[in-house]
Amino acid sequence: MEKRSKPPAWVGRSVPGKVMVAEALDDGRWLVLTRDEVALVAESGLQWRRPWFEVERGEWDGESHTLTVHWVGDATPVPLTTRSESPKTLPLAFRERVDASVVHVETERARGGGSLRGAVRRRPDGSLLVQVLGVGRLRPGPELETQVDALEARLRDAVGL
Repeated sequence: MEKRSKPPAWVGRSVPGKVMVAEALDDGRWLVLTRDEVALVAESGLQWRRPWFEVERGEWDGESHTLTVHWVGDATPVPLTTRSESPKTLPLAFRERVDASVVHVETERARGGGSLRGAVRRRPDGSLLVQVLGVGRLRPGPELETQVDALEARLRDAVGL
């Protein structure tokens, strides 16, 4: 049976808020989940911290024990391999925090190909923001801009913004 590592004190001191999950990575850094954000911490200090509304999604691969984080508006995902081959709480807690930031979602086919995914997300302070993402090959132009504007308006209307 694999022994689980307790995070060193510097992990908790590196992020504001209560640490919900701190998982050791295979490179010595720690992935830290709080109610409001996800952070990557090294012994030398905080490497990054980002609010949950900036996370598009995470993909857990149990075979490689790797969480791949996909950021909103960034095509380059971040793979994070855990030291533990079967972290007990990380995959579920990560998904729950991303889901908790999502208030409303709509997806539709984009004219000319691809699709649009619109979401209303919650910031740590409780305020809402609208995100519209293009998925696949989109054909830029006035028709797409009109469709994006209409989707954004529907999202705002759906939550009373």
